[in-house]
Amino acid sequence: MLFLHLHYQLFLPNLYWVFLEELRLHMLILQFQQSLRAVVLAALLFFCINPIIAGIDAFDERCLWVVRNTMTNEQAIDEMIEFADVNGFNNLLVQVRGRGDAYYNSQLVPRSELLRDSAFDPLAYVLKKAHERGLTVHAWVNVYFIWASEKPPHALHHLYNRHPNWIDTNGNNDESSYNDENEKMGEGYFLAPHHPEVQKHLLAVFRELTALYDLDGLHLDYIRFHDTEYGNNEYAKSYYNKNIITLDWNNYRRAAITNLVKETKKMLMDVRPDCKLSAAVKPNLLLAKNRFFQEWDMWLAAGYLDWAIPMNYTPNLRDFAGNIGIMYENLPRKYRQKIMMGIALYNQPPLDAIDKINYSEITRFRGISIFSYNVFKENAGYSRDLLRTQ
Repeated sequence: MLFLHLHYQLFLPNLYWVFLEELRLHMLILQFQQSLRAVVLAALLFFCINPIIAGIDAFDERCLWVVRNTMTNEQAIDEMIEFADVNGFNNLLVQVRGRGDAYYNSQLVPRSELLRDSAFDPLAYVLKKAHERGLTVHAWVNVYFIWASEKPPHALHHLYNRHPNWIDTNGNNDESSYNDENEKMGEGYFLAPHHPEVQKHLLAVFRELTALYDLDGLHLDYIRFHDTEYGNNEYAKSYYNKNIITLDWNNYRRAAITNLVKETKKMLMDVRPDCKLSAAVKPNLLLAKNRFFQEWDMWLAAGYLDWAIPMNYTPNLRDFAGNIGIMYENLPRKYRQKIMMGIALYNQPPLDAIDKINYSEITRFRGISIFSYNVFKENAGYSRDLLRTQ
């Protein structure tokens, strides 16, 4: 049927061709969701030009997440940029805000405790070296997630110390990620997205960052509530109860995050119009919206985001395809063109990651984002097995 399809495509009206193409992609998604791994690999062999070695250069946008431990010295940054350039990546998502701190010079945010050289500006150095190679640089910032240790940060003006009343709590008014035995139970400490002062502060941080540095992009991570039961910050909840009568509680929480994304895009258009705004988002569109109050489909539709990067990190190919199926069911094609598929390496062997890279190509995504450079750095064999020689 596919051969007949290809033979007659020149004679089909344009709309009919588009319809058949969409139908074929939906059939592929169903096939991948319902098949055993052997069938999946057979489909990849049929449809992919390079079935064994992943060809990331098949994508327009080839992104690499660079975690902040690489941002501590010049040598580590030089090695990372060399690796990215040689292996065909063209976008670096470099983490410059990890735990409410800064890997750049800021008057608003405390310098990271991991930076030993007080004169070293990691972001300025990355920008200089990456731009010399023709690579674009996106400043990756953890938005609401500000701390993850039972010991407080040293800097007195860190938000954890300066504004503890901005930290969100769950239904038990528990803001901590630790129990009485100091065993980690959650991700850490999050700012309350619906606290009025939180948005003002974050917008000021983003404005300073994008005004001072020649960024190609601003990449938002942890742009969500901690989880469903959170949102009980005392001031924010009281403010809602006294002032908000038009939105129910869940929609109010969604609106708080959406408004920050909207205002960030508005700020970028004023300060640095060519700077792309992207966000790392939960891969299941429905779970993102209903559990974490992250309505990223709306952000794409409204034009607030240039790119959405779903963190489709599951090692299970059926679950990976299932998340993409939900995107196809809920997002028109014009919005899917703004999705760069996020794929993890830390939890799966190279051949499994290759399956997901190839599936992202089959389902017509323009770009991928690999998490993360750390895996390549710590396991040289991984890059040899995953990446095709350029």
